[in-house]
Amino acid sequence: MAQIAITLLTKAIEYDMNGRKLESLKLYEDGIEALLKESKAETDPKRKQHFQNKILEYMNHAEKVKELISRWKSRGEIRDQIHVVDGATGYSYHRVFGKYLSEEVKEILIEEPYVREHHQICNVVMFCELAVSSCRGLKFIKLLTVREQKNNDEQGRAFQTLRESLKKHGIELLVEYSAHMHDRQIMLSNGYVVKIGRGLNYFKPTPSKYCLGAFNYHYRECRETNIDVFYCPENNKT
Repeated sequence: MAQIAITLLTKAIEYDMNGRKLESLKLYEDGIEALLKESKAETDPKRKQHFQNKILEYMNHAEKVKELISRWKSRGEIRDQIHVVDGATGYSYHRVFGKYLSEEVKEILIEEPYVREHHQICNVVMFCELAVSSCRGLKFIKLLTVREQKNNDEQGRAFQTLRESLKKHGIELLVEYSAHMHDRQIMLSNGYVVKIGRGLNYFKPTPSKYCLGAFNYHYRECRETNIDVFYCPENNKT
């Protein structure tokens, strides 16, 4: 167990130093959990104290990363504002996100409450396709969403399939669930935060699967929504 904790925390520090903050936070949390188990099982007082000191040390590292991620969400200067009127076309993910998905992006945080229905899951997959093709340095995607309560767990199976698909491209997908989330935003590790009133789900269904927009969303009609793009230079420090 101690070796597992060392491996996790060593990698956490490495990723933290290299600007992979989201991934480092998960590694810190897993490593601290492993150290806690080791500490509880330890009977030697000196070794127990050693583990407790290390736990506090890594908890401090993790808190600093949490604070940084929190600042990503609350700070930044407005860079672009788009009002999409009802029925408008030409607002594919490529147009909205394309110029911000650069090679410098190592991590992406997607906060999207509604990824339950089939078309909502497909929207996340479509965004991931764009991110993988645009961000050569991408290593980690975290999706924060609300858990589907249905018994058939289509949501869980879909996320597992997407996780395995992304892994083939050297990208880890972490899905976390929250019962009380409402904000919809996508944060990129190069400093950009894109907030969309309707999240990724601003497209209308097509009247037929044989018309324009069925596959190329540049031609898909949109629901009315606002898109605000913020830039926080602090995000981009590695």
